[in-house]
Amino acid sequence: MNKRVAVISPVCLLEKYSTDFHLVLTQYYLKSKEYREFYLKRRTAGDFIILDNGAAELKTAVDGSSMMDIVAELRPNLVVAPDVIYDDVQTLTLTTKFCTWYARALHSREVGIMGVPQGGSPEDWLSCYKIFNADSCIDWLGISMFYTPKFNKRLEVLKLIAPTVQKPCHLLGLWDNPYDLLEERKFDFVYSIDTAKMIEFALEGLTLAEWAKHRHLDDDWYFGLSDEGTACHRELMTKNVRDFIKLF
Repeated sequence: MNKRVAVISPVCLLEKYSTDFHLVLTQYYLKSKEYREFYLKRRTAGDFIILDNGAAELKTAVDGSSMMDIVAELRPNLVVAPDVIYDDVQTLTLTTKFCTWYARALHSREVGIMGVPQGGSPEDWLSCYKIFNADSCIDWLGISMFYTPKFNKRLEVLKLIAPTVQKPCHLLGLWDNPYDLLEERKFDFVYSIDTAKMIEFALEGLTLAEWAKHRHLDDDWYFGLSDEGTACHRELMTKNVRDFIKLF
């Protein structure tokens, strides 16, 4: 498999930095006409689209009914099932309900389901992973950056699941160090990643190599940036995006 990168960019820069592989954030699809129209156009063009559930940003997933309304309009390739960060019990409950209610309708439209294992400890995370890995309703696994503190690095997670994983995996987000990808990309089952880091770094005047100086940026501020507000950073943004894609 060729590795794929979904660039999470401000709405004003979607045309400039998006690849043909996308992670669509449900909350912005619902509230931004420009964001929604861009991805409808990309789907018509045949791009690969993952519809995210919003849990990482909102701390709770967008409800399944709202996501299914988007599915009917956008026709994504994959939908991320509901998860709760660090909570395996709630994640299993929500994902099981989502699959029970919607798997048949999604699969009949050739839309796959991505399950996102969660857990408050490595043992809980691995237990959740094993259930999702064996579940025929789940087509992909999402390996989130939010597991990283529990395992020190996401690389530890990938090494643990390598002998048993049966599904393609998408890396959901990235902690600050982009060079972790040099090891993460070596696993055949790791297919793709989404991140905004390369553009966030540029907004702070940082190259990928200067990642350690990065500070968290507010999501709504980031997505609401204007052309004028990003113009002075475009050259570095372009370099960072190009360099990041080369890494992966």
